[in-house]
Amino acid sequence: MMFVDGQCRKGFFMGVSIRYRLPAAAFGAVLAGVATVAPAPAAAARTAQTWQVAALPPLAPASRLVDVSATGRDDAWAVGLQGSTYGGPAPARPYALMHWDGGTWSQRSLPENIGTLYGVSARSATDAWTVGADGTQAAYAAHWNGTAWQGYRPLGGVPGGASVLFDVAATGGRPVFAGAESSHALVVEWDGQQFTRVPLPGSDAWYGVFYGAATAPDGAAFAVGAWSVDDAPYPEPMIAQRIGTTWRLATLPKITSARLLGVWAGSAGNAWAVGTIDYDSAPKPLILHWDGSSWRQVASPTPAGSLTAVAGDAAGNLWVSGNNPIPPWILYPGSLFLRYQAGQWSTVYGPKANNEDPALSAVANVPGTSGFWSVGAVYDPVGGYTAIIERIRG
Repeated sequence: MMFVDGQCRKGFFMGVSIRYRLPAAAFGAVLAGVATVAPAPAAAARTAQTWQVAALPPLAPASRLVDVSATGRDDAWAVGLQGSTYGGPAPARPYALMHWDGGTWSQRSLPENIGTLYGVSARSATDAWTVGADGTQAAYAAHWNGTAWQGYRPLGGVPGGASVLFDVAATGGRPVFAGAESSHALVVEWDGQQFTRVPLPGSDAWYGVFYGAATAPDGAAFAVGAWSVDDAPYPEPMIAQRIGTTWRLATLPKITSARLLGVWAGSAGNAWAVGTIDYDSAPKPLILHWDGSSWRQVASPTPAGSLTAVAGDAAGNLWVSGNNPIPPWILYPGSLFLRYQAGQWSTVYGPKANNEDPALSAVANVPGTSGFWSVGAVYDPVGGYTAIIERIRG
């Protein structure tokens, strides 16, 4: 969300990154300030600082990157927006599309000047997808074939934000797109020729939206988000999953005032979803794990903060991106990450930038390595916010 009017997916509000915004029509609540949290994370939970600032891309002022995907050491994509100042002139190029070639990050162009990019997923150097919204706020998708991007209107080009795609997962099996249509959670699949809306019995019972999607090497697929069960003023988590050939809504623990924002799948029997409880007051991390038979909530190593995305490597090690609660009572040492290794969770802090804590929106493994990319934004005294790219080598 870039804005707090319910129209965008990722962004910042009162100094805290909020990766996704529930559609106003769905949940009817405008985000308020985020409360400070008095107890600081335990010092023992902090591990050595291994993340580094890789780049502050030279995008237009008020920029941020909201998703990242890599296919190897010398190929990665990051997407987002730039020039998103309130009340200012419309930027000549509102979307951000960055490519890593192994040496530098550089801007790339789409075949048309759309509005914002929300998600990206790359299977190989010649096969990548990104999703966003065009200038009319119609759902937009584009495919990279190694030479050029080709644009699509997967939901028919309906303007005004009535339908939206927030994420895409294309690394295993057929590409899966997640979002909402007419304020109900939506999953779309691409079969190589056309986009097809996936039937999800029960998903139209309440207003809802999917924010994140993941596919596993064995073809399993997951979409995560939130819905307003019983028309409650605050949502609870929602997950759809495809194990085999059939999609269904998952049975989840009852968690109110919460939403899931990111998901990673290692296989049909191993998936992780992350998000935030009490996201508009005193945010607390939310972690769920799928073991092939049920979803269960897992304790977080830090009591406060917002979680935005999760990714794993081939060995099953995980990194979760997020952001800290607002100071002034607590001064955090940098960007917030959670790490899962050898069956244990720990809290890890990346570096500061501009003497501020970056708020990170996404994290992605570099296949074939234990390295990861993470993207987001950090406060900039000149431009308000500026995009940031962090990395941990492996």
